[in-house]
Amino acid sequence: MTIQTKAGKAGCHLKTGRRLARARARTGEGARTGPGISPEDIADHNSRVVLALLRSLGPLTRQELSGHLSLTEPAISGIIRRLVEAGFLEEGKRDVGARYKAAEFAIRPASAHALGLWLCPDRGELVMADLLGNVLEEQTFAPGDMSAAVKLALTEYGQNLCGAGIACHPGVEPDRDMLAAMLPGRPLFYAKDTEAAVAAERMLGIGEPEGGFVVILLDETVRAGLMTGGAFFRGVHGRAGDIGAMRPGSEERSLNEVASAASLRRHLDAFGQGGLDDWMRKAASRLLDAVVAIAGFVSPGAVLIGGDLPDDVLDRVIGMMIADREKKRSYFVATSWIPPIRRLSFSHCGVARGAAMLPFMELLLPKPH
Repeated sequence: MTIQTKAGKAGCHLKTGRRLARARARTGEGARTGPGISPEDIADHNSRVVLALLRSLGPLTRQELSGHLSLTEPAISGIIRRLVEAGFLEEGKRDVGARYKAAEFAIRPASAHALGLWLCPDRGELVMADLLGNVLEEQTFAPGDMSAAVKLALTEYGQNLCGAGIACHPGVEPDRDMLAAMLPGRPLFYAKDTEAAVAAERMLGIGEPEGGFVVILLDETVRAGLMTGGAFFRGVHGRAGDIGAMRPGSEERSLNEVASAASLRRHLDAFGQGGLDDWMRKAASRLLDAVVAIAGFVSPGAVLIGGDLPDDVLDRVIGMMIADREKKRSYFVATSWIPPIRRLSFSHCGVARGAAMLPFMELLLPKPH
């Protein structure tokens, strides 16, 4: 992921004028130039963890937060005070006895908004989401209409905008200068669309299973994204996930040629609906080979598949993969590392929703270790 902001910092400027996230680079008075963890680092981390807990568990009391974080209640009170003053939390009351009500704290969803864009060769998709991941605005626009779509979303929800995530389809190069001009002063986070799909699953879908998980997208190409330890895995040269060129032998066709949505269209044009079963069997077999190859190196907790295939076709391909997976268990000596396979949690891959989660992940929620 690359980050671009007007001032070269990653900060979250909301209506309150407060800034919870630390800048990636500090200059001027108070800058840290040596190693170590500062009190500011600790306060920032604890605030992020509290927000993450409240996102996942709902309203909690000081005592409950103290138990989750192993911090004293006075320390929790300090964290809560900062978050309430910044506008991220609201206080309620919970009945805990006949005569006693305890203060509980919950996230104010509208305290922070984030914009997500998925830029494809033939279209764009936009999502505006709040801090809990609720979709406030969703649009599909023609490539030349991005500016109008963004302007419309900002008119309604731009006041508490903390940043934007931009996910790019392979081969699409975003106009970064134009995006920076459209969103002045806001941090912009650029990522592959597979990474945005992973972010959607981590924040709004499957969560973080042990070992992480892999997302495979099937449209014009076949490609994968991997999250492990809460971080995207990109490989040494940043090319991890480019699995479309995989082939089991020099005489065999690549994954792009047998398992992409584009290959399905070509197959149906050549053979009609009568050739659908043959395409699905080949696609399922080759996709499972790719899953086994990936799992042999990184052992993910799950593999999730989505893309532009019709829903019934995608379900049948996954069903065939699961059946073949059980057969492979019968002849592989080590079988536990062949992960569960299922479809993605969101239609249309959830890429734009995941892109909208990137600013929250970077600015407000815990960083991976």
